[in-house]
Amino acid sequence: MQGRKEDGDKRKVCYSVQIVVIFMSAVALLIMAALAYCFILAGELNRSIDDAARFQLRAEELAGQNEELLAQNGKIVKENKELQEKVEILSHTINEKVQQEQERAAETARTYVPTGFPLRGTASCNETRTELEGNPIAVFNASEGTGVVATANGTVLSVTGDAEAGYTVMIDHGNGYRSVYRNGAVPKVKEGDEVTNATELFNIEAGKEELGYQIIENEEYIEPLSFMETYG
Repeated sequence: MQGRKEDGDKRKVCYSVQIVVIFMSAVALLIMAALAYCFILAGELNRSIDDAARFQLRAEELAGQNEELLAQNGKIVKENKELQEKVEILSHTINEKVQQEQERAAETARTYVPTGFPLRGTASCNETRTELEGNPIAVFNASEGTGVVATANGTVLSVTGDAEAGYTVMIDHGNGYRSVYRNGAVPKVKEGDEVTNATELFNIEAGKEELGYQIIENEEYIEPLSFMETYG
């Protein structure tokens, strides 16, 4: 009986040792697992720190680029404003020049419309003679020495007639208008001459004080007195 008890005690001691060994092994494994986990966490933490540092550096770079872009944008806005002001000034200048050119062109065009008075000085109009061969005409009586002038700029289209029948000067104004001057004095211009409203066509002579004046608009004779600025 004593021997069986000792064997039982020995088995109990062996079991206890085995349990302790197993426990210690388990603890060692847990410690190793904890260490491994801590190592992994440390690596992840280091990577997180590195990522945070890189992110911070990138953020700083982006902030610098943003500041640079804002500065460039401010410069562009300023340049654009200055350019816009220059464009407005240039546009205003161009519009003024265009308007001036249009006004000059209109003024020049008006100088080719025969609205002037055909005599340099005063004259009386014969109101009983208003037609010549069925066409409207204005007949003026002027004193000797009075100059007969073109009523607008143009080119002498023809000079016809003679001293006995009288002379006729026709001026083409280049815009559908032609003016006709009839007098007995010898004309002072010839075909092809360029004339202005200051060009003298005749000089009234004694016994030839009568001037016949007509206007043609697009091949049709029109009433000359109503077309003259002096009379119209």
